[in-house]
Amino acid sequence: MKKNWQFIKEEKAYSDNILSIRHLEYYYKVADKSMVFTVQDMSSWAIIVPVTKDGEFILVRQFRAGTNSDTLEFPGGSINKDENIVQAAVRELQEETGAVSNNIIPLGVMDPNPAFMTNKCHVFAALDCTFDGLQQLDLFEDTEPVTVKEDKLREMLKSGEFSQSLSIAAYSLYKTTL
Repeated sequence: MKKNWQFIKEEKAYSDNILSIRHLEYYYKVADKSMVFTVQDMSSWAIIVPVTKDGEFILVRQFRAGTNSDTLEFPGGSINKDENIVQAAVRELQEETGAVSNNIIPLGVMDPNPAFMTNKCHVFAALDCTFDGLQQLDLFEDTEPVTVKEDKLREMLKSGEFSQSLSIAAYSLYKTTL
């Protein structure tokens, strides 16, 4: 596949403190034509599937501007530059939920959308979680921790109440790994 594509040029289109956008022109040998692709660069993410000592999943309810709605999803967020990936997961868990765990298990790495995004999403399970920490939300972050039993989580998945794609993929990794 890649052998059919030849890179021609790159143009930086936009950059801020969250992301940068580039236009990449490639020549496609099969069609004997070139095309410009838009690519988004941003920090990689960590997402955590937290489970309490009682076997309940910890979700966060939060407002998302993209859909102008509240969502239910697993805690997660950006990995800071030069930050250890596991420590980023532990930090995001406590920041967004107030939960802590001494049993963090890596589940896998995903490409959120390789069609136009260059970052990775690192997935972890946090087992035997307790609410012994303090929520330490970032500015403009507003989360409410919610605990649900697995049968309720499955109902929410089927109904669309639990619909954030990376959280669904993280749950799938959790179920196939543990």
